[in-house]
Amino acid sequence: MAKKITLLLDAGQLRWALRGALAAAATDDITPVLCGVNWVIEGKHVHLVATDRYRVHETLVPRPKGAGNGEFLMHRRQAAWILANAHRPARHFPEQQIRVSWTEGTPTKAGRIAVEVIASEADDAPVFRYEADAVRGKFPPVHRLFKAPTREEAEVEAEAVDIIGLDPKFIASMQHLVGYRGEPLVFAMPKPGEKKLSPMRVSNVGGTARALLQPNLLINGAAEWQGGELAEPAPVAKASAA
Repeated sequence: MAKKITLLLDAGQLRWALRGALAAAATDDITPVLCGVNWVIEGKHVHLVATDRYRVHETLVPRPKGAGNGEFLMHRRQAAWILANAHRPARHFPEQQIRVSWTEGTPTKAGRIAVEVIASEADDAPVFRYEADAVRGKFPPVHRLFKAPTREEAEVEAEAVDIIGLDPKFIASMQHLVGYRGEPLVFAMPKPGEKKLSPMRVSNVGGTARALLQPNLLINGAAEWQGGELAEPAPVAKASAA
């Protein structure tokens, strides 16, 4: 008998988690397993994980009572459908839930993921449904990179680096890891002085979202300006109060 996992999740929490994970999913269909969100059900949480090889995002939502252990891979199109079809704003639909059901496939057939957006607990509440094949293939075990560090590892990670470079689009995607307005992000830097740096760890204060970013070590003067003299910006006139 095929294995099945059913998750009934708060719509607001799931939409937030999907946005944070999708920010790191690949868009190049050449590698389909990187174009989706991997759902891992274990412990107290449902982990939503995505990677494009250069970064990893993981967001957490509470694990529904009775949900079995397991994992499945949802294509980014189905994840985007959830974001587009959940009723908004969330404050107007406080009872809205999303049911995600995964049925295991066979060696020759992909598994199936059914999604239901349920507006409220009322019997006549509208329900939006979308069913699609799960992505076949083995998702890379990047989820295990977030294992809790030992005390020694944490102390090493806390050391500052000299100079590193980060892709600006990676920095911009960090906004999707913030759980509430004004929540700061915590960056744990790699150990300095190495030619090849370990991934930079990023997490929100609430502990419900985290990421790994591959930085570049700027050495041999690569960080220095190689052009001509930089012109000083003209002073900006400030309007006085009326």
